[in-house]
Amino acid sequence: MTVNNLSTDEELQRFEEKYEQILSRDPSSVTFIFLAQVLYKQGKVDKAINVLIKGLRYNKKSVTGRFLLGKIYYDRWLIEQAKREFQSVVQLAPDNLAACRMLMQIYRSEGKQQKALEILRTAYNYHPQDESIAIEINELEDELRLKDKKEREFSVAKEKIESSVESETVDELLSNLGSYDTELLSETIADLYLEQGLYEKARNVLEGVLQSDPENRAVRNKLEKTKLHLINKTAGFNQGE
Repeated sequence: MTVNNLSTDEELQRFEEKYEQILSRDPSSVTFIFLAQVLYKQGKVDKAINVLIKGLRYNKKSVTGRFLLGKIYYDRWLIEQAKREFQSVVQLAPDNLAACRMLMQIYRSEGKQQKALEILRTAYNYHPQDESIAIEINELEDELRLKDKKEREFSVAKEKIESSVESETVDELLSNLGSYDTELLSETIADLYLEQGLYEKARNVLEGVLQSDPENRAVRNKLEKTKLHLINKTAGFNQGE
């Protein structure tokens, strides 16, 4: 009976005890993988992680062990740890499609489309018959082109903001910049106001952003710092406008 076919707590417990006995006699045994699977199926996640970490000390090149550890980390949203394990798997076995896909998803969620694309291209070299990889490669290439276009547009918009921020109101600046990401440009204007010590103007802009996106924690933190600057200004601790 394989681990995947286990269905009762009694069976799981028996296998846990069996694999623990094997490992107590030979800590370098690859049985650590089976024990970790049993523990994870029982919900003993921390113990499964410890078993995998110890087992990998003896079996550093265990692709299965590292993939399982990465998957557990990923399920627990320990993304950096998961990424490290999947990277190791891909280095050891660049044809491991499952690890490539997991690593691609992580890079993509981080906005690192170029790295995600490199991983997929590597996978495609080993699995040229897999049409789904080719489709994902095309999607990522489209994302990269769009990202590059937006970055170029934003660079131009930012230059215009920097040259006009003192002479125009925020509404005038945004209306002159067309349909680009209004919220992102508003934050840029606020940053420029802060750099110039124009704290009241920065506060007004940030409050406007929060009205449309009240859950934006980064903007909320920036607003709190801006209000602190205003308090210091009122107390005479910094320069006014």
